[in-house]
Amino acid sequence: MTTQTTTAPKLGEEQWSQLLAYSAGGQRSVVKQTAIRSGTVLVVVSGSPGLVDTHLNKAFAKAKVVS
Repeated sequence: MTTQTTTAPKLGEEQWSQLLAYSAGGQRSVVKQTAIRSGTVLVVVSGSPGLVDTHLNKAFAKAKVVS
């Protein structure tokens, strides 16, 4: 398993993002994890890098409305 820190979008007060690459059973997978903190709300989105990038803004907006 390897990790690589990536740039997170400038949302909220704190942002953090990383790519995780790993091999299991002869297959290689890449997962992206992005966390955004706004006040006391923490949004963490994890999955396929393209899907995380596509859905992060919507998830963050929904979390802010609920809080």
